[in-house]
Amino acid sequence: MLSGYRVLDLTDERGFLAGRVLADLGADVVKIEPPGGDAERRRGPFVAGIEAPERSLPWLAANPGKRSMLLDLAASDADRDTFRQLVASADVVLESFAPGTMEGWGIGRSALEAGLPDEHPGLVYCAITPFGQHGPYAGRSAHDLICVAMGGNAFMTGDPARPPLRSSLPTAYMHAGPEAVVGILLALYARRDLGRGQGVDVSAHECQLATLITGAGQYALTGRLGQRSGYRTGRTREIWRCKDGFVSYGLRGGPARVGSLVASVEYMAESAMAPAWLQEMDWASYSPLTLSDDELDRLEEVFAAFFASKSMRELYEQALARSILLAPCNNAREILEQPQLRSRDLFVRVEPPGLDAVLEYPGFFARSSRCEIGLRGPAPRPGEHDAELRAELAGQPRRPSEPVPDDRIRLATHVGERGVLEGLKVLELGSGAAGPVATRYLVEQGAHVIRIESAKRPDFLRIMHVTKDNRDEPDIFERAPMFALLNPDKQSLAINMKQPEGRALVLRLIDEWADVVTENFAPGVMERWGLDYPVLGARRPDLVMVSGCLFGQTGPQRSYPGFGGQGAAIAGFNHMTGWPGQEALGPYATITDSLAPRFVASALLAALLHLRRTGEGQAIDVSQIETAVYSLAEMIVRCSASGEVMERMGNRSEIAAPHGIYPCRPDAEAGRERFIAIAALDDSQWRALCQVFETREWVADERFESLEARLAHVDELDASVAEQTAAHPAEALVQALQAVGVEAGLVCDFAQLVDDPQLAARGHFTPLPHESLGELLYERSGFRLSDTPGGLRAAGPRLGEHTREILSTILGLDAAEIDRLEAEEITV
Repeated sequence: MLSGYRVLDLTDERGFLAGRVLADLGADVVKIEPPGGDAERRRGPFVAGIEAPERSLPWLAANPGKRSMLLDLAASDADRDTFRQLVASADVVLESFAPGTMEGWGIGRSALEAGLPDEHPGLVYCAITPFGQHGPYAGRSAHDLICVAMGGNAFMTGDPARPPLRSSLPTAYMHAGPEAVVGILLALYARRDLGRGQGVDVSAHECQLATLITGAGQYALTGRLGQRSGYRTGRTREIWRCKDGFVSYGLRGGPARVGSLVASVEYMAESAMAPAWLQEMDWASYSPLTLSDDELDRLEEVFAAFFASKSMRELYEQALARSILLAPCNNAREILEQPQLRSRDLFVRVEPPGLDAVLEYPGFFARSSRCEIGLRGPAPRPGEHDAELRAELAGQPRRPSEPVPDDRIRLATHVGERGVLEGLKVLELGSGAAGPVATRYLVEQGAHVIRIESAKRPDFLRIMHVTKDNRDEPDIFERAPMFALLNPDKQSLAINMKQPEGRALVLRLIDEWADVVTENFAPGVMERWGLDYPVLGARRPDLVMVSGCLFGQTGPQRSYPGFGGQGAAIAGFNHMTGWPGQEALGPYATITDSLAPRFVASALLAALLHLRRTGEGQAIDVSQIETAVYSLAEMIVRCSASGEVMERMGNRSEIAAPHGIYPCRPDAEAGRERFIAIAALDDSQWRALCQVFETREWVADERFESLEARLAHVDELDASVAEQTAAHPAEALVQALQAVGVEAGLVCDFAQLVDDPQLAARGHFTPLPHESLGELLYERSGFRLSDTPGGLRAAGPRLGEHTREILSTILGLDAAEIDRLEAEEITV
C-alpha cells in the first residue's frame, strides 16, 4: 500500500514499532543509526549468547524489513550533509530525540523543510517523545515505566495491597508507535491538498490514556476513582488458577454471557463438579451485583475447584467446543504453538545473514485482499546499506512526488476546517469498543461516520448500566457513558438488520454513498446478511472494507466467542503482567481494545492512499489477537531463538535498577495513597538519585556500585528505595529527581489525569454537552498535526438520532416512506 514512499527512521525503542509498521505496509524504511549502531543493539539476550550489535534479539525483533545507514548526526558536518541529501529523497522523517535535539544539530524540521528542492511535495516530520513537543512536562525524560504510570494504567493494574503495576514489556511504545503511523498517514494524505508536509507530534504519555477505555472521562462524570482489583474485574474473579497455569474467565452476568455460563455449568456437571444449586441457577437473571459476599464466595469456590482440576489446554479445547468465554493465559511457547495463529500463517521464519540462526516473527498485523502487508526481510546489520544508499545519492537519487489521483474513483475528500478527511464517508457496523475507537481517528479529522445500530439488539455498551430497576426508563440507552464517550461526532442510523428491507437500506447506503465500510461482528454475520466483501467488492470495486474481530475472518477458531479480556490472555499480555509467581493479571481494562484500533486505522488510511493512487479498493482483515502478538514480537523472537520463555517481573527491568513503583507520603487531604515511578537507567542516574535521597553511602555499597550489582541485589535495592520514597510527598520528589536527570513520574489516578497540566496544555480533553448525561469530557488522540489539528465537536449520538435525516437527505426517501419503515419496525 505504501510502495513509493520512503521513511528515515531515527528513533530509539520508543519508535521502532512505528518504523516496522510503515515497512510492513510497503514503505522503504531506512534506519539511521549512530556509529556503532543504535544503543539498543547492546541490549541482550544475544543470538547464541554471543554479544555483538548485530545479534541483539530485542533489536532484531523490533526492526525487521528496514535498511541501515550509519551517520554521526551529533558531531559530523559531513554526515549531516549526507542526511540532508537523504531527506530530499524521503517523504517522512521519524525521530524520538528529546525536543530541540535535532534543532541543536541544525537539522530540525524547519531547517530540513527550507533545504528541500522546489519540486519536493513536502516533508512529513514525526517526533515521538514522552510528553510531546510543548507543555510543562515536554522537557522531562521518560521511558515506558514513567509513561504508563503517568498515563493512568499502572494505578489501576495489580493487587490493592501492593504497588501499582506495569506490563513487563513496554505497552507505552506499543500504543505510541502505531498512533504515530496514523498521524503520518494522515499527513501524507493531506499533502496533495496542502501542497506541503507538516509536523506530527506524538506524546507516548497521552497515548496511554486510550488504555483506560474512557476511564478519565467517566471519572469526570461520576467522581468514581476506581481501584486496583488484582485478579478481579469489579466484584467477580477474572483470572483463575488451573493445573498448569491460569485462565481468563469472567463470572459476570448480562445477555452476552448467559450462553457461556450455561455451557460452563453443563461442562462442570459432566465432571460431577456442579452441585444441584448451581445447576438450578437462572443465569438469564444472574447478576453478581445482587449477590451477597457469602453467595459470591460460594459460587467462586465451585468454579475455582473445577478450573484447578483441569489443564489450560483441556479448558480451552472445551471452551472452543462449547462456546464458553474462557481463554488460556499463554506464554510465548504456547503462542507459537497456537493452532489458529498457525493456520493463518502468522509466524514467519527469518534467517538473519551471518548469524547461523532461524528466528520466528509475527509476520503481519493485518491481511489485505489486494496488497501485501507483512515482514519484508530480516533486520539489518549496523550500516549494512551504507554503500548502497551512498551510491544512490551519488547517482540518480530518488525524487519524491505526489501520486496522480485515479480519475475513475468517486472518492472526494479534501482538507477543510474540520481536518484532513472532510468528504470521507464511512459506514460503521458492529458493537463494543475496538470498532468505534478506530473510526474516531477519522471523525477527529472531519470524516462523516454513520453507525448502524438497533434498539432490537442494542450495542452492549449501551446497556452495561441497565438493571431490572431502570430498564424500562425511556432514555435508558442514552445514559451509557462509555458508549457516548467512544462515539463522538458520529451519526446514528437505526436499522433492524434482521429484516430484509433493513439490510436492503444498508446495501443502498454502501452502493450510493459509502467510501469505507468498517465492521467488527463475529465472522460470518456480514456474509449471512449478504454484505460480505465478495458481494460488496463486486458491486463497488473502489470500496475499502475493514473487518476487525478477535481471531480474524479465517481459520479453525475464527468463531471463538471472546471479548478483549480473552484476547489479552491468548496473546500473552496476561502472562507478561503481574508479580513473579502470582496470577497472570494483564494490564487494566482490555488492552487489545486499545491496541487493535490503531492498527485498523493505520491499514485503513494506507488503503485510502492506495485507492486514491490506483482506484483499487480492498478488504482488510484485522485480528485483535494478532495485533497484540505482533506488538509482543520480542517475546516471540526470543523464544524462537533459544526456547526462552519470558516471565512477568512486576515493575522490574532487565536493563535498569532501580526500576519500579514505590510508595510516597499519602495525600492526607484527599485521603488517597500516592506512588512514584522511578527508573535509573545507568550509573550516573543512580548517583544522582543517591544525591537527592542524601544516601551517598549507597554509592560505595558494593551491592549497588554498578548496574550489574544492583540487578543482582534488586530485592534489597527496592526495599531501600521504598523506605526513602515513603518519607517524601510524591510531587516534590518527582521534581527533585527530574531536576537531576533521573526518570521519575507520579502514578496518576483518574482525578489527577483530569487535572494534569501537560494534558491540559495539549488540549487532550474536550468538554461537550450530552442530552442525557450532561457535560462529558471527550478525549483526543495522542498526536497532533501541525497544520490540520482537527478536533471533536459533538457528543455521541442518541440511538437512531439521525435516522430520518439520513434516509431523506442521503437515500431520498419521503416522509411517508420513512413513517412506514418506522411503523413496520424496519428502522428501530
